[in-house]
Amino acid sequence: MSLRFGLTSLHLQSVVNRIVVDGVPDFSRFDIVEMVREGVEAGFGIAELTTDVRFMVPGSLSENTIHRLASLKEELGHSYTVHLPLWSMEPAAFDENVRKACVKSNIEAIELTAPLAPEFYVLHATGDMAADFSRRPMGTHTRSLICMMLSAFSAQSVEEILTATEMDPLKLAIENIEFPFDITCEIAEEYGTSICFDTAHLITRMSGNESMMEFYNTHKRRIAEVHLQDGTYVEYDGAVARDDHVALGTGVMGDNALREFLEELLKDKFAGPVIFELSIEEAQASMEKIRDTVSSVIR
Repeated sequence: MSLRFGLTSLHLQSVVNRIVVDGVPDFSRFDIVEMVREGVEAGFGIAELTTDVRFMVPGSLSENTIHRLASLKEELGHSYTVHLPLWSMEPAAFDENVRKACVKSNIEAIELTAPLAPEFYVLHATGDMAADFSRRPMGTHTRSLICMMLSAFSAQSVEEILTATEMDPLKLAIENIEFPFDITCEIAEEYGTSICFDTAHLITRMSGNESMMEFYNTHKRRIAEVHLQDGTYVEYDGAVARDDHVALGTGVMGDNALREFLEELLKDKFAGPVIFELSIEEAQASMEKIRDTVSSVIR
């Protein structure tokens, strides 16, 4: 057995590089289907679609595009996962109008991509506002109270998404992001969803302070997808500088942690997608790092 590696097909910088040439944007250069093809033909058998693209490049992720992506799946034999909208989203907003708009956007994304039979839909159950409150300098009890309040609003949004789509809750994978995951995981438990484990979000201390193995062992029965990447983390007089999406071997993860984690996935016969949210070049460099460090997880 080996792990199943995939690639986010719409890496932001790669998309920008495709569209903007000599400082001039030309959206006719951008074709989602061709970007997915390039990733699959580069050796990544799972393509994760970032559904925010339908807002950033109107018309790019249409019903016709979905039809073409389905045809490509028949041709190349790959599979899909879907990252539900995250930019401009706040499912935990205090304002009910904002929450309902976020729920509507997620439902639309699920219904649009359903013909692709995605393995999982990755959800950010909270957004930038919740992240901001979770890191504000305030008393521990005050911060905890506010985070619990935001989590309750987030839970309501998750329930509405599941009810409206009638999807299997296990198909919805809630990701650890910049918000205390010991709070967010209670939503996964309550509604029976899966978890998407983003390694970089953990090692850059966005969702907790435990090690990768501690996080994995705590949540392994719900982890259905992994976002595998390295990250950088530096503190300057109380301020933090981090980058949570860099190639393996270029951040703070370390070879031992990478080896132990991937060997444990293999030992547990983890069959879910392991997605690089990186450019093709960074993902290929990461695969080389894996070959050098723990080649047993690659066929």
